[in-house]
Amino acid sequence: MALIGFVLGQYAQLLVFITACWGIGTLLWPASDLPTRQPLRIALGMGLVICALQGLAIAGLLNTASVLLVIGCGLVAAALQIRQMAWPRLAPGWPLLLLLLATLPTLFAPLRPPLAWDALMYHLPHAREWALTGHLGVHEWLRYPWFPYNFDLLFAAALVLGNDVLPQLIHASTGWVTGWLLYRLAMQYLPAPAGAAAALATVTWLVTSRSHYSAAYVDMAVAMFLTAAFTAMQVSIRPAGRRAVWLAAFLLGVAAGSKYQVLGLLPLFGAALLWRHRMQGPGWRIRSEWDTWLVTALCFALPCLYWYARNALLTGDPFNPLGGRLLGFTDWNLGDYLWQLQDLRNHAAWPHWALWPALAAPLLPSLRRVPALRAAWLVAAYMALVWLLSSRYPRYLLPAYPLLSLLSAAVCIQLLRQLPAKLYRALATMLVGLLVLALGFMGARSIAKSWPLIASTPGARDTVLQQQVAGYQIWRYLKEHPEAKLYQMNLEDSLYYAPRPTWGDVFGPWRYRDYQHLGAQLLHHKLKSEGFTALVIHTGRAPTVAQQSAFLQYFELMLVDDEVSLYRLRP
Repeated sequence: MALIGFVLGQYAQLLVFITACWGIGTLLWPASDLPTRQPLRIALGMGLVICALQGLAIAGLLNTASVLLVIGCGLVAAALQIRQMAWPRLAPGWPLLLLLLATLPTLFAPLRPPLAWDALMYHLPHAREWALTGHLGVHEWLRYPWFPYNFDLLFAAALVLGNDVLPQLIHASTGWVTGWLLYRLAMQYLPAPAGAAAALATVTWLVTSRSHYSAAYVDMAVAMFLTAAFTAMQVSIRPAGRRAVWLAAFLLGVAAGSKYQVLGLLPLFGAALLWRHRMQGPGWRIRSEWDTWLVTALCFALPCLYWYARNALLTGDPFNPLGGRLLGFTDWNLGDYLWQLQDLRNHAAWPHWALWPALAAPLLPSLRRVPALRAAWLVAAYMALVWLLSSRYPRYLLPAYPLLSLLSAAVCIQLLRQLPAKLYRALATMLVGLLVLALGFMGARSIAKSWPLIASTPGARDTVLQQQVAGYQIWRYLKEHPEAKLYQMNLEDSLYYAPRPTWGDVFGPWRYRDYQHLGAQLLHHKLKSEGFTALVIHTGRAPTVAQQSAFLQYFELMLVDDEVSLYRLRP
């Protein structure tokens, strides 16, 4: 019962947050005739909440009262609008079954304590610092201190309220909103049978993004904002198209304030604006076309300008550290920059196989005749090309997955419909059966993996963290017996649970490679001269450091937790 109460309590908090976002979004996007209006309102509202939190954090006012005030305003706005809301009809028959089977495992994955690598390394630690100080400061002992962190502000708000599971649920909710938006897009634009294609597109998105629902990352959020911006641009050819363009610019700005890679879409967005202006003609102007472009630029800049202006003023590089080779490095150096690029190359991989049918979309006349699908293919192809030429790191292509899922599903359904009627029905029935079995198996395996990690009490949480987080026992010991200054080596994936601050990283002034290759005496001298009093080493990842014959002459072993050891510097 305690576990069920915990699950219901977490989802009740998420529901309050989503309702508040929907309420705020509805006030600014009251259009009622669009099939995509509800997920668009949630995405818009989430972006506006981020802007409010950003302003509060800049002013040093990010605290419990201000967070509750923002959410309260959203709930009041929702209460004023809820009676006018048109509830969506559920898909009948097998599409509904597929959607439920694909969604069910993603509902349990976010409920575990934070365990994902990047979330523990910098997403949650940065958010925790803002939550504890109430101020949007720069914390150079953490990785990527100069990144744009729009979406992480929502994590900070959750941590202000004392909940570190809620950040994962908020990130997961963007995946569900993206699925909802994708389903409505498919129903609106895909040729018959649109219902089958819509269900398949949504299932493809949920399956290809399934590994991200358990993490407090930003990639699914970027996917949601970009898909919502694409949707708004499809609306912009209507008579009230200016507002849709401004909405798209704002959503693109929220995404650009969450991840640098979004800036690569600006040339494509500019080209789309030029095309829309040509399609709309003089009626698209306010007073002149420059006024419209100015408002569009302001809508884009509002949610993201702070991060880039701050970086430019304080470091000279608005894209710190990515612009270091041209504009000069601040905390990184050229070695860090090249190391980061090499790490991306080491983890390069191709997209999920279920997305590859999207390549054939321009070859099918029935799809090529639909303007929205032509636009989707152009945008997805552009995003894939930029990704291919830059990193080929799988997670960086995730924002393109919704449009690729839409196109892939459309291609598969249209190819099936080219078959003779009897063969089409038999093959479709067989494929649905296989999908039900596959989704059921994957879902059962995912739930079996997630359920034991859900911790409803402090004791259960400690047990999970001791099993899953390297060095957790040592971090807990150091919180109870603090050191003056602590350096860690190869434990960046557990920093959220470490005392704050804990120094040491792959990049920056306290990079591992400046320490771990030193002899015992030189390492002791370097750490001592920099004020460090203790050293924590993951001996499985850095095995040679503590194996030096003279190591214990300079470092005293204090505690061992599996492959993690705590040493105190001798006088």
